[in-house]
Order: sequence, then structure tokens, then C-alpha cells
Amino acid sequence: MLRTTRLLGLAAVAAPVSITLSSALAQPFNFSAVTALANGALVGQNVGTPVPGFDLLLMKDGIVVYHQSFGNWSLNRVANADSATKTISGAVIMSLVDSSPQPFSLDTKLSQYIPAFSGLKTNITIRQAFSHTAGLPDSPAVGDASLTLQQSALQIAGGFITFLPGTKFDYGGASMQAAGAVAELAFQNPWNVLFNDRLKSKVGMPSTTYTLTTPTNPRIAGGCESNAIDFARFMEMLRRKGVALNGTRVLSEAAVNAMFTRQTANPITIVATPIQISSTDGADYGVGVWLDKRDQGGKLLGAIAAGARGFASWIDFDDGMVGVFATDTTRSSEIQPLYDLIRNAAQIAIRNPLCPGDLDYNGLVLDNDFTRFALAYDITDCTDPDMPAGCPADFNRDTTVDDADFAIFATAYDRLVCP
Repeated sequence: MLRTTRLLGLAAVAAPVSITLSSALAQPFNFSAVTALANGALVGQNVGTPVPGFDLLLMKDGIVVYHQSFGNWSLNRVANADSATKTISGAVIMSLVDSSPQPFSLDTKLSQYIPAFSGLKTNITIRQAFSHTAGLPDSPAVGDASLTLQQSALQIAGGFITFLPGTKFDYGGASMQAAGAVAELAFQNPWNVLFNDRLKSKVGMPSTTYTLTTPTNPRIAGGCESNAIDFARFMEMLRRKGVALNGTRVLSEAAVNAMFTRQTANPITIVATPIQISSTDGADYGVGVWLDKRDQGGKLLGAIAAGARGFASWIDFDDGMVGVFATDTTRSSEIQPLYDLIRNAAQIAIRNPLCPGDLDYNGLVLDNDFTRFALAYDITDCTDPDMPAGCPADFNRDTTVDDADFAIFATAYDRLVCP
């Protein structure tokens, strides 16, 4: 018999009653430290130069728990995502891997569809193209408005190679451009059609489009513009192993796992990398996404998509969080430390809720919260993979959801409204 039966008495005794609520429900978390960091960035604190404006969104378990704009910016204003686009394009590629009626995988060779990739380029794979290990240097064809995507790939194929594929890590975008052309050829559809049909419409990203360079030669590694809510929905889909907030399965769990698996050799020679953190070697990269936080045992804790002008979105798997810093008014190299400070401050707030028991973060403790607590109470162990990330029902932080947490929840459930 499930342990939940012990909760039936609680439901009977403390069943919700009709109550009158104030217009502003209590906030479930204290994000004052996050707000202080954001305001500080406007005047140059923890950044290389002041950030003129940005939108900051935090999502916990698929629910927006913080969303504010700062400086010369507005909520959900569209910004150039730049290299954060790589993660979106990686998801498109993995959707094709999921559903291909013909052989198409991360190990598909570019030369299979574009024979001009010959000689030392013959064995370049989609995997290498999407993890900066293909050996293809930057090319003006990527941003040439007079070319189609497939024409740009032909120009890239006609260029030189800087190292044997798979042997070094050299951050850039030409190899992803070539892989995008292969996707068009393999699936007989323009890249934007593939993106719209397989990702944009399913996730719900109405403000996200490939605007650079042109519709016929989209920049696969850096051409998107997006906003905070669109990108948060996309990253939450990845956090939920391929299932969008609307319940639509967008990617298989295997596809998402591949995206968050290191695709680069370890160790590997690094030619160039923009990452400036100590927790990785600067080449910890999945399929179009940085794997930027691990525990001492190597377990992945966090990943980030980041663009040159400051747009960034991250997932903190251990706390069930997604964050978006939406702007195109600064430089990534100027604000990378700020991302970490914001993530750490948000983590502290999430792990110390103002209203234990409010498990759907709406300022109330009602039946939805009862159901969520009952599920966690049945699982018990916070390390169980079925337990929600961050183990939010472990109110006393002892790594189990037990009778002590039951007592805390019962008090909150009886009160109904958060203090």
C-alpha cells in the first residue's frame, strides 16, 4: 500500500475552504539577491562594462517564478540570440535524427550528401560539425546574403581544413552551416521549414526566427532572434527530456540525452574557446550546447546556451531551473561571471522557499500542492530519479521526504494562504 494513504486524514481534516485572497499573493521565493545583481549590472557591478538593458526570467519546474526587465529594455522584447542559436539548431538536428526515414545520424558524413567535402574532409560527421571538432575554419560564406545555404556549404567545402576532424576543439560556425545544408538535402526542405515544423510550432516559440543572414542562407550557428519566454519554453522542453510545456513530445529522451552528452574527446587540444569558467576544460560540449557545470563525480548539473552580445539561457538540472538573460546590448565576455552569480543566487532562493508547501509556486497551499507532496512522499528518497529536481518537498533538507516534512506540509496546508 502506498505511503500516501497516511495523507488521507490530512486531506479530510484540512480540506480547502472558500477563502478571499488579496490581489497580490505572497511570492514563494526571496529573489532580492537576484534583483540586486541585476540592478548592479546596470551600473557596472560584476560586469566589464554597464549593461544598458535586459530581461531576466527564471522558471522552476516549468513555472515562471521571476520575470523582470531592467534598464532600457521591456519584458519579452526580442533580441539577437547570436550563438545561443546553436542549441536551437542542435535540437533541430536531433529531431531529424529521431525521425529520419533514411540513414541520418550524428555519424552521418557531410560528404554523403555534399561530395565536395573530399580529401581530408571526407569523414567529417554531423557530430563533429555540431561540436566544433570538424576542423573547418570560419568562412565568409556563412554571412553571404547572395548565397543559399547549400551554396554556402559548397564554398566551405572548397576551403581548407585546419586539423584532422575530431582531434581538436575550435569554436566557430562554418561546420554547423555545412551540417544545416546536409539537413536540407537529406529531408528535402529548407532549414526554416524544418525549424518551424519540428521545433517552433511544437514548443510554442512565436517570436523566434532565423533573421541572419537571409531566409535562404540562415546562419545555423548564430542567426536566431528570440525573447525570454520563447527561449525559456525551449530550454524547459530540453530539461523535461523532450516534452514541451504543452505536453507535446518534441524530441525523444535519447535525443536529449545525446545533446547533453559530451561529444568532444576528453582530453582534447583546444584551439579557441569563449568559455571562461573553471569547472570545465573549455571544450565540454554536447550537440550545440555548453555543458558548464558538473559535480565532483562528473555528473552534469548545468548547461548553457550563450551569444556574443549577452543573450544567454541555462538549465540547472539539480534544481529544476531554467533561466534566460535576454539582451543584445553587451558582450558575453563582459558578463559571463554575472550569469554564475545570478544562477547561484537563484539556487539559494529556490532551496529556501518563503512558503514551504507551496509546491506550484502560486502563493497558495491547496489541492495541487497536496498531490505534488503525496507523490514526493511516496518516492521518499531525494536521490531517486523520479523525484522532482531539487527535491522541493524536502522542506527540512535532510535528503528524504518523510514524516518531518509531512508535519511542515500539514501546517501549511491547514493555513491555505502563504504568509
